[in-house]
Amino acid sequence: MDGLWQACGNNMRSAIVLAWGTLAGLASAQTEQAPAAAGPEVLRAHVAVTQKLFDPNQPVRVHFALHNPTDRPVEIPLELPIKPADGIALPLELITGTPNKPALFVSSKSVKATTVRPVNEPASEQGERVLRLAPGGTVGAEIDLREIFKSIRYTDSYRIEWRPLGGRIPSASVEFRVEPRKVAVLVTDYGKLTFSLMYEKAPRNVENFLELTRDGFYSGKTFHRIIPGFIIQGGCPLGTGNGVREDGKLLEAEFHDAAMDIGVLAMAHKPDDPNTASCQFFVALSRLEELDGKYTIIGRATDEASLRTLQQLAALETDRADRPLRQVYIRSINLIDAGASSTGRHEVSRP
Repeated sequence: MDGLWQACGNNMRSAIVLAWGTLAGLASAQTEQAPAAAGPEVLRAHVAVTQKLFDPNQPVRVHFALHNPTDRPVEIPLELPIKPADGIALPLELITGTPNKPALFVSSKSVKATTVRPVNEPASEQGERVLRLAPGGTVGAEIDLREIFKSIRYTDSYRIEWRPLGGRIPSASVEFRVEPRKVAVLVTDYGKLTFSLMYEKAPRNVENFLELTRDGFYSGKTFHRIIPGFIIQGGCPLGTGNGVREDGKLLEAEFHDAAMDIGVLAMAHKPDDPNTASCQFFVALSRLEELDGKYTIIGRATDEASLRTLQQLAALETDRADRPLRQVYIRSINLIDAGASSTGRHEVSRP
């Protein structure tokens, strides 16, 4: 009997120890799973521009955002209070930094990285001095960069680097260009084609065309396809109609309401895939209703000199594959300020 009780006693003690261990484990697990506040160093920074090409007389709008990818809230201490009237937005203090810890840097092709002047106001007003970001939450703000960095108005290619929170999180960057609107003047042995460009209707494709033009990509390329009453096509690096940009970049279509009429400049793409524009383009030689809404139109030539050049190009002899019997070269494409004379001193891109 004593032996049995002793055995039972041992089993009872073991059960008590096991139960206590389980309860302790549960308490520990509950403690580990409790949602404690995470530090701001877990945040992720994002910066983006509303477009890649800005007119110097228009706002340069840049979007900044901080994202909390964790399942815990994050509290970011601030030197300046958040006023209730400001609503929920990323405080300017976190965008520009503070005098002791600047966060925003702008550089360009001609100027080294420059610090954007941080917020420097006395923190005397009432309000919350902590920004609380919920689990999985994002807070952002869009600003006109010209308001805090006056030099952004000058023509150049810019790069913004954002290093928020004193560099405790990975930085974010974005690139864009500021320049006056341009007109593209395509020079051939048979005359010039002067195209006005559709910045608003096809911004990404226009930007692509301007980038290639500035780099001198089109100089020395050919028109490899001429179909009278239909189109002339060129800009292929292989001269065959099968080439793309050296980096392989392809662009999505930006269809709009412009009609495919004589003098229209449009981006070519692969058959049955409008999202494959690269560097090749074509110019319509007549009204082509069947192509409306199927190709991205980026510009148009309407002046008499351009239309005469188109007539001369359309009259050239071709073979059965629509290739000119004599190569037709694009000698250059020059960019001039919109409204300026193509013979003036405003050219910014030369072969």
